[in-house]
Amino acid sequence: MERIKTDRRIKVEFMCMWSVISFVLGVAFCHAWNLSGTDMFKLTALICVAANIIPLSFSAIIWAFSNRIGRGIKYAWKHYRLVLGLRKHLLDAGIYTVKKLGALKWAEIPWVTADFAPDFKSGTVWVKNSIQFNEKLGRMDISPSLGRYVVEQVYLTDDENHYRFDFYNSSIERRLTFDSYEAFKAYSCSQGIYELFIDSYTNLTLTHQLIAGQTGSGKTYAVHGYLLQMLLKPVPYHLYFADPKASSIALIGERVSPETTADDFDMIIALLETFVSQMQERQQQMKKLLSQKIDGDYRDFGLSPYILIFDEFADFSQLLQTEDKKTRDHVNSLISSIVLKGRQAGFFLWIVMQQAGSNNIPTFIRDNLPWKVVLGNAEDQTYVTAFGAGADIPLRKMGAGDGVFTYPAVANKPRLCEFPTLDFDILDALGAGVM
Repeated sequence: MERIKTDRRIKVEFMCMWSVISFVLGVAFCHAWNLSGTDMFKLTALICVAANIIPLSFSAIIWAFSNRIGRGIKYAWKHYRLVLGLRKHLLDAGIYTVKKLGALKWAEIPWVTADFAPDFKSGTVWVKNSIQFNEKLGRMDISPSLGRYVVEQVYLTDDENHYRFDFYNSSIERRLTFDSYEAFKAYSCSQGIYELFIDSYTNLTLTHQLIAGQTGSGKTYAVHGYLLQMLLKPVPYHLYFADPKASSIALIGERVSPETTADDFDMIIALLETFVSQMQERQQQMKKLLSQKIDGDYRDFGLSPYILIFDEFADFSQLLQTEDKKTRDHVNSLISSIVLKGRQAGFFLWIVMQQAGSNNIPTFIRDNLPWKVVLGNAEDQTYVTAFGAGADIPLRKMGAGDGVFTYPAVANKPRLCEFPTLDFDILDALGAGVM
């Protein structure tokens, strides 16, 4: 069965056919006027140019406009190659409608365009949506048609008229590696005051978060990288540490901020109470400041963020279940108050645990932690409890510090991330950051 042609292919063939016809006409005129040699060549060339200059010029203008030549020849060529490859794959996948004009028929592929980041590290593809192809486009992975680019997220635009495919350049190393604390410090200081970097593609805007993963997946190591960054910010970060196992987070907390570090059950409850009390004081302060900017938050007024890092939360949760109802309700009320009211005031809860099942963390609290990351090669149940059933986990081999995360945009489409490699003494660096 002959493969159906696209409208663009038919236009190209028509242009080629028209060029041949104009050449034949030129030769015919020359013979009619008994011309030969140089005169024949000149007249034939003149007729060909005259017949083709307008359609060729028009086609060139359309090509340049469609491929955004205003951003440079390199940009236009990359755009053309990417869109052309994608159109071919859509044709192979049957994503087209058949149009007819008499005996002529052609395939009309949905409108496709792309937008690259200035450094070509990432970009976005838009494909026109329709009732006919809505389900197919939502399930389709277009990565094989993008060369070295890999799709990271797929979702409908707000008006649902287009599918948006966010992609990144897989040939560029995602993980950042720092051979010295000085190199780490230089890179960290180039970032935003209220942002933390994770890899070359991913930055974290301060918010509540869940860090999950089995032992050895890199959870604590990820927290170390966060802590070093926070200690280098020009605005002081107030750090609180809760570690019921009295492990590495408690050790670091004792070095960084011993007065706000707790590793005993009752001390952790007291720490939560102190944290909430500080938050309530900030809320009173914010009431006055918000009169200047009603929709502002702590960042608009240059205020310091407060971060409570809660390691091994599952162990604390199990201990809490053995307490009386009054104590349980009190603790859950404190934690709920932080995750529901803390964002605007700049108070954030980071929960670190192996698996975020409802027996380890109340569902209400887990669902109100916007940034969720699962590190390492986790079991299916770990992904389900963190992201929900039906989450489309990228098929990648995950090492320590590698993982997937969601942040509100598309909850069921986790994205890849790789926490940095720190080839220097972290405890020494934490000491230097405190000083």
